[in-house]
Order: sequence, then C-alpha cells, then structure tokens
Amino acid sequence: NGAGKTTLMKIISGVIKPSKGQIFINGHDIDVLTDSERAKLVATVPQIVEFPTGFSAMDMVLMGRNPHLTLFQWPGRIDLNIAKNAMEMTGIWRLADRDISSLSGGERQRTVIAMAITQEANLMLLDEPSSNLDLSHQILIMDLIRDLQKRNAGATLITMHDLTLAALYCDRIIMLEEGKPYVVGRPLDVLNRENIVNVYGTDVIVTIHPKSGTPVVLPIPKSKKP
Repeated sequence: NGAGKTTLMKIISGVIKPSKGQIFINGHDIDVLTDSERAKLVATVPQIVEFPTGFSAMDMVLMGRNPHLTLFQWPGRIDLNIAKNAMEMTGIWRLADRDISSLSGGERQRTVIAMAITQEANLMLLDEPSSNLDLSHQILIMDLIRDLQKRNAGATLITMHDLTLAALYCDRIIMLEEGKPYVVGRPLDVLNRENIVNVYGTDVIVTIHPKSGTPVVLPIPKSKKP
C-alpha cells in the first residue's frame, strides 16, 4: 500500500503527467495525443469508479466505443455486437438492461472490465481488477484477461495485492517499494521469501503450486511462528 502502483497507472494512461521522462505506447508519446487518440491505445480499469446515475449496464459498456465514434455519431450494429460479446465474456449479458446503481460491487467491476474490453485498445491497465470479486469470478476474469492478451497480441498491466494470483497469471512481476522497482522478473525469480520479507516486512512461506509450478505465498501468523 502506498508504493505508487495507482500513480504509475495514472501516469501511463495520461491522467497525470510524470515529473520527468516520457511515456511511449506503440511509438506514440501519449503526452501529445488527443484524449480520443490516447483512448484507442490505452483502456483503463481503475480501482474506484464513480458511476453515473440513470444508465444501464449496456449503456456503460457501450461507452467503451466512444473513442471510435465521432462527436454526434451513435453506436451502430458493429459497436453493439462488440459490447454484447464483451458482456458475454465477463458473464454480465443477463444484466444488460439493469440500472448500474442496482448492481453489486462485483457486477459493477465486471461491467467496467467489459467496457475496457469494448474499447479494443492495444494496452489494458487494470488496477486491482479482482478486489471485489469472489473466487469463481476472480478466475473467470483473470482467465479472460490472459486469453485476450494472447489473442490480441497486446499488453496488459495489472496491479495486485494477491501475490499468489499474480504469480499464477503474470509473465513478469514488478515489486515496488516506495515508488521504485525493488525487483523485476519472472514470478519464480521475484516471489521468494527474501524479497517478500524485505519489501513487506512480514514473514511468509513460499511453496510451489502443484499444477502450475508458480509460487504460492502463505502468510505466517505471528502467534504461530515456531
């Protein structure tokens, strides 16, 4: 907490400007792009979303098509099909006509993810995408994100507190400490006891997942230490 994960996301997405350096995506300096041009390159799923009132779940998901439409252009059949497919992939098509205010936290989370998928950007940024989801929907969303990344040959950057889940799905992990990378590499190289103790200040047991071969991080309650 407070290591700079969300700030990094906002810098990459162009919401805030870096104090130094530049951000390039597909060779484009995002600082000189229009909002619409930037939105075609980067889709963001923030940790906290302010939902407007009076909109259905489908209305929200269709907002992901805005970068691809002109100012006074209405979504067409292609846009509607893209939105429907995204809602089916995230398991919320049955909620299409529901008012966004009536949805649970997990359903809203999946709606925002569907909106980002509908945006069809090369880079997807997700800030704690599994935080409001139960176990089954965590796996559904993480499987979907990984499959989309492979299918579209794009890139996905995710912030996560769940180290075991990060190890299970991520190709590379950046462990941040006080706004700077502490270690970068494959999950097996990053998620070891020494790094976790140094960064988090808490002792853990790191074992190996019997099927995936990725690290599994088990916390040790202080009262149970040998």
